[in-house]
Amino acid sequence: MMLSAKFLLQILIAVCIPLFAASQATLRISQPSREQNNVSSAKQFIAGRTCTGCMVTINNDSVHVYTTGTFAAKFELSNGKNTFSVTAATPNGETTTKNITYYYNPPPAPAATSAFRIDFMEITPSGNLLLSEGDTLRIRMKGYPGVTATWLNNIVLKEIPASQTGGVPGYYSGMYVIKAADSLLNGKITAHLHRPNGETTTLVSPYHYSVMHNEIPFTGRAIDNMTYLTSSPRGDRLGPNKIGYLDKGVLLHIVGKQDDYYKVKLSSKTNAFIPEPLVDTEIPQEELPVSIADDAKIWGDEQADYISVALSDKLPYTSTQLVAAKKIMVDIHGVYSEKGLSTLLQNTKEIASVSWGQPAPDVCRMVISLKHAPWGYQIYYDNHRITVKIKRVPEKLSLSRLVIGIDPGHGGNNPGAAGLTGAVEKNYTLLLSLLLKTMLEREGATVIMSRTTEKFVANEDRLSFFRRANPDLLLSIHLNSSVNPVDVSGTATYYKWPFCEPLCSAIHKRLLETGLQDFGNNPDFNFILNNPTEFPDALIETLFLSNPGDEEKLLQPAFQQLLVEKIIAGLKDYLQEEAASGK
Repeated sequence: MMLSAKFLLQILIAVCIPLFAASQATLRISQPSREQNNVSSAKQFIAGRTCTGCMVTINNDSVHVYTTGTFAAKFELSNGKNTFSVTAATPNGETTTKNITYYYNPPPAPAATSAFRIDFMEITPSGNLLLSEGDTLRIRMKGYPGVTATWLNNIVLKEIPASQTGGVPGYYSGMYVIKAADSLLNGKITAHLHRPNGETTTLVSPYHYSVMHNEIPFTGRAIDNMTYLTSSPRGDRLGPNKIGYLDKGVLLHIVGKQDDYYKVKLSSKTNAFIPEPLVDTEIPQEELPVSIADDAKIWGDEQADYISVALSDKLPYTSTQLVAAKKIMVDIHGVYSEKGLSTLLQNTKEIASVSWGQPAPDVCRMVISLKHAPWGYQIYYDNHRITVKIKRVPEKLSLSRLVIGIDPGHGGNNPGAAGLTGAVEKNYTLLLSLLLKTMLEREGATVIMSRTTEKFVANEDRLSFFRRANPDLLLSIHLNSSVNPVDVSGTATYYKWPFCEPLCSAIHKRLLETGLQDFGNNPDFNFILNNPTEFPDALIETLFLSNPGDEEKLLQPAFQQLLVEKIIAGLKDYLQEEAASGK
């Protein structure tokens, strides 16, 4: 594909401007963003950009300046005021200086509370809660030591020995199991400290609590096939950890709520969470169905292999992959297995055998043994028949026979990371992805992309597009970033599901041949495009745009070409390894 003139101009400006030497000294400090800074960490950084060919000193010590004019240095602060004089000088002696001041005040060491008060309390689970009988609340709080502490229903809390709290007395803890008679009336929880003379001090929780009292189970249904379950309502910057997607209409038993996430009971021993907007609760509320799995079928057609079993309703499911054993395990929750479920195979090419189990009284498990390590699978409902569609390993493991999805990260009003030169992630992910597309097509591959121009595409739309298109492989191209521009650099790959590890490992090994540092082949990553099970996928964080050395490499067209060549070499290695393992 030809790059547009406008896009080429943007890239040329980003690459070429840093290469023009200035006639006078220039200095731009990007980190920190202010001249005066109050900080609580001793490790701090000064990073920025000067004119190409200029020298930089910080407090008269020379700092390495990259060919792009960028520089970065780290410092260990002493307590109090730390002043740094940053000077840029041209070869002919022109100079300019900027001063940076850090006021470093380390956080005070924990100490016993001297006044009669409660400093803080932490109740878990945290947030506004809708609870059910049997749920457990736990509290940990810090206050005046050596007195009596109470909370719900005047239950006394235990003061934790100072030997377990870093030598600081006054920490109290306890737990409470919700009973059928509890209401809490959508109220807040109050903790108390009591002195022997009758004096009392209190602290009220910031959250509200209430208890469900339903005569029949409270249920809802998944709104579409982008509905997902999580292991918790809390997570990192990528959100709560997803444990799998559900098909539209799957019935869910709601047993609580934590902030904006419903707590759902999948089976007697398994709970999960789901975002409130993804559940339709405006459905007839009735007793949960008793479902017995029966009428199992296992067959293959021209495209894939399938396993299906009849249920009384669309019930929730989870899955895992046992890569070394060449198996996929699917648990159907709230289901009892009919003895003697069929294991007869009809025209299957990838499925070697299917066994049925009952790991819990209300969980039906299908264990699908394959001829190769899993290449991908989809779980969905056909009426009330749950179906697992097994993706076959391509007959010809050659790039010329594959459909490869490419996702250029970010775009439009989601620029991503930025380098010290002003290079923006969204532009370079697109540039690298278009180069990758061109080279893959030269190899005979068919390439589909989530975007081919500089525009915004929501991550949910990218995921939906690729799940519908169902490519043989998916590569999401990104640039990494860190607040540490000095020590953190290198290339990395990320995956969530075990069956994607070989693809990521093969690409990562080849990317290390570029000379970039090793930032790892990282598992259990919660990025949205790592979550589908339909195909192997890799999130490729090519390098750290925040690191001036990595950024210097990225701005070189020859290095861009090298990155793409190594990704393709990794793809070829992966295909060869898969072909060898399947013999």
